[in-house]
Amino acid sequence: MNSSQSDIRCQNGSATSATRRFVFVDALRGIAALAVVLFHALEGGHIAALVKVFPSPFSAVLENGSLGVAIFFVLSGFVIAHSLYDEKMRWSLLGRFMLRRSIRLDPPYWSAIALTLAFAMLSARIVPGKLPLQFSFAQILAHMFYLQDILRYTNLSSVFWTLCLEVQFYLVYAALLTCSRNDPNKRLQGNYTLAILCSACLLSLLWPMGMVTSPLWPGGFLPFWHAFLLGTAAYWSWRNPTLLPFFAVFALLIAGFAIFRGEAFSLASALTAAALSIVTATRRIYTAFGWRWLQFLGLISYSLYLTHNPITGAVFRVGYILTGRTTSLEAVWWLVSIGCCVLVAAGSWWLIERPSIKFARKISLHPKVS
Repeated sequence: MNSSQSDIRCQNGSATSATRRFVFVDALRGIAALAVVLFHALEGGHIAALVKVFPSPFSAVLENGSLGVAIFFVLSGFVIAHSLYDEKMRWSLLGRFMLRRSIRLDPPYWSAIALTLAFAMLSARIVPGKLPLQFSFAQILAHMFYLQDILRYTNLSSVFWTLCLEVQFYLVYAALLTCSRNDPNKRLQGNYTLAILCSACLLSLLWPMGMVTSPLWPGGFLPFWHAFLLGTAAYWSWRNPTLLPFFAVFALLIAGFAIFRGEAFSLASALTAAALSIVTATRRIYTAFGWRWLQFLGLISYSLYLTHNPITGAVFRVGYILTGRTTSLEAVWWLVSIGCCVLVAAGSWWLIERPSIKFARKISLHPKVS
């Protein structure tokens, strides 16, 4: 949800001079963001009458829109694996990588925090009986460093919890590569790298298999670690086809236990990783779902994910005050809310996210030695 546009410098594992975008990844990112937007309109009770007249399959899609988070986690694993695969990992490089991630992610996230607080305070002033949002300086500070769940603070927005996990994914994955001294000049990146990552995948199975249910610490990433690792495994098996059997077993185990346990998140993760494996094998990752509107949603997906909740609530609240509420009017204001979410996200991307991406790219992973 929070990776930069997906670029690539390889085709089926061989380097080329051309840089090509992961068009399919951008499309899935747009689909995931839109699914979460639609889900929150339903979860917030904004379209309660409208959803009753929808066909059952469409209602089921809306009710499962939160699974867009699973798609985001898998895509993050795939893209971060791509970012670091060709790097000879050392601790100094890890520090610069996390700095680049921070510069790229923080400004849009911080602006979304400010937007959420502003809308909450405004709502408390103009909506009769609306209680003001309770928050403290320490709570805001914890949010700014992705620590609110770890420090047991309530999330200011219901989507912010995933950012806490994403940052843990990045840090732990990059640290594992660093500890194993990942080296692209060695076969399979070096024996230690492969052994450590395989061990991480095996450990992550404890949660989708139901053998462990606790995150081990507040706000811990481990219950969702398998989704991120499915994305990394899909990428590694693309670059090293000898790893395809391992990826297949890993994904099938997760999918099988998800079906057995009725656990939709893990199943969605496994299916997303399988789709990535298929499009990379067929080289469709560069072209699949390349529709302009969907690529645009993928472009603004991070901002859309971060900002849609307060915008959705505000549009419906104002809309129903102005016109009243019927089934038809729910449909009208639903469309208006989606349009407003996209417009605000596009503005956030242009004003905040786009400059952040450009600035992050100026941080070289390999500083010149004078």
